[in-house]
Amino acid sequence: MKLSIITVNLNNGDGLKKTLDSVQAQSFRDIEQIVIDGGSTDNSLDVMSALQSAIDCWVSEPDRGVYHAMNKGIHIAQGDYVYFLNSGDRLSSNDVLFRVFKDDVGDEDFIYGHTLRCHGSCGTAEAKLSRNPPDLSIRRFFGFGLCHQAVLYRRKLFDIFGFYNEDFEIVADWEFTVRLLLAGCTTKYVDIPIAYYEGGGLSERLIGLREEEKERFLRNHLSPVVYNDYLYYVNIEHKLNEVETYKNWALSIKDRNFFINLLMITKWFFEKVMNRIVTRGGNNV
Repeated sequence: MKLSIITVNLNNGDGLKKTLDSVQAQSFRDIEQIVIDGGSTDNSLDVMSALQSAIDCWVSEPDRGVYHAMNKGIHIAQGDYVYFLNSGDRLSSNDVLFRVFKDDVGDEDFIYGHTLRCHGSCGTAEAKLSRNPPDLSIRRFFGFGLCHQAVLYRRKLFDIFGFYNEDFEIVADWEFTVRLLLAGCTTKYVDIPIAYYEGGGLSERLIGLREEEKERFLRNHLSPVVYNDYLYYVNIEHKLNEVETYKNWALSIKDRNFFINLLMITKWFFEKVMNRIVTRGGNNV
């Protein structure tokens, strides 16, 4: 079972080295490493030259964005499966790919597990585990969906369903996976974290654009009846989040010291009384 790992990079030479080192350390060796560089002007080319024995193919030229770069990598890939591990990301352990492929994956269309989210070069203790459910449904993608670092796609899917839609700036990987699920593609769940990834990417910085792109896709690809159910679900989820916020607030009050609560109530009452006195005084002027 051959795996093509595609790494997209732009002016992140240190992150690129970290990513390539994590791939080189894998006990699973049937790997094709592809690097798509966007014409970096930092030390990225030096890193690729120093690690050229670990890279099967690399390209360094300007591109039209991350999904254009990822599509270029897919065109090159020769593996049975394709996995995107971009510069700065790293595999979770030296045997994680062996664990993914140790059981027969059969003809499953894509394999997915969990991810570990970092800020900067955090270690295991600081990383936040983001778990994915063992059974996927479209409802999962009404929200965040799956990190691309959690998914390995069968290479032939891109020939059947098309590559990433470059009209989307942020959600093309989300959109591709939704298309697979709507088409009835099969999945294999592995209950392990596959990779560390660094937080603070475009999808987190441009939340408004991300949600607009997702809604545009769902509106155009779901039937009106299903789309209305989606709107209803989103509204219910927002209300549940509000309830959860109030619940946490109430629990924090309950857990506080009695005298602190008494002081808070006294302060609130005093402010209310003073506000009424000031208001009445102003009305009498």
